[in-house]
Amino acid sequence: MKRIANIASIFILFLSTYTYAQQNPHYTQYMYNMVILNPAYAGARADLTIGGLSRTQWVGIEGAPTTKTFSLNARVVDGLGLGLSVVNDKLGLLENTDFNLDVSYTLVMGYHQRLALGIKGGFSNFSNNLAAGVTPDNDVYASTSGTYPNFGMGVYYYNDTWFGGVSVPQLFKTPKFRLDETYTAGITEFTNIFATFGMRFELNEDLYFKPSTMVKYTKGVPLSVDLNSNFLYKEFIELGVSYRYDDSVSAMIAILPNKNMRIGYSYDYTLTNLGKYNSGSHEIILLFDIDFAKRSRWLKGTSCYF
Repeated sequence: MKRIANIASIFILFLSTYTYAQQNPHYTQYMYNMVILNPAYAGARADLTIGGLSRTQWVGIEGAPTTKTFSLNARVVDGLGLGLSVVNDKLGLLENTDFNLDVSYTLVMGYHQRLALGIKGGFSNFSNNLAAGVTPDNDVYASTSGTYPNFGMGVYYYNDTWFGGVSVPQLFKTPKFRLDETYTAGITEFTNIFATFGMRFELNEDLYFKPSTMVKYTKGVPLSVDLNSNFLYKEFIELGVSYRYDDSVSAMIAILPNKNMRIGYSYDYTLTNLGKYNSGSHEIILLFDIDFAKRSRWLKGTSCYF
């Protein structure tokens, strides 16, 4: 049975653990997938940005998390940015897909200073295939599925050398980790709050140093802190390392064939006891920027950290 009893038992436990603590997926290359987490980012990078990401976590553990994202966002007029994002997340017996529309408005705070406010809204489809699970006590659960709404918000400040943002991408309760169909809509007390910050230092005409950090807070869950150090050489190749506090270390590489395209890869090595049972996590990201007539409300992408 392909170890279904043991594996399903593990993820039934995961579902029970997360029943009261909803979690958004982790991304190692979050600084280039920001619109998924912060709607205020819509329109900030280019006139039109198209992005895709695929993450396979804890390779070697059956039913381990996998995440795929697709997004496009664009500058419209008078500081208005629009975006569309789709996130598919699988964890053991659970599959969840988010569909969101992002809207941002950018304020000019100075010659090289911008402040953007954003909101995110949409819905999610989930499916818990609990009937396929086997527990140590041979308990049987009915499969559940359904749709629930989503709403989030964020703020994003940036200039020609650094950026900072705070966002709450999901404010409503989710039934996706529940073991039964009882669900009361409303604001969750277990919101995921993301804070991001990054800078760009010119070491010489060919080399840039790009440190960044992301802090994620959820009530009842240990604080998650990512620390990243990236080096960009000749606007063509980027190498970096990342450390997630008390969780993992990562190596990153990206190729920029031209100023409008990024191909990135990261590998995470787990530092917890779970590392004994998997060979790490892999993440691939593709970004395409399309520039039309530049709109003065935004800074040029080449002037910013992104």
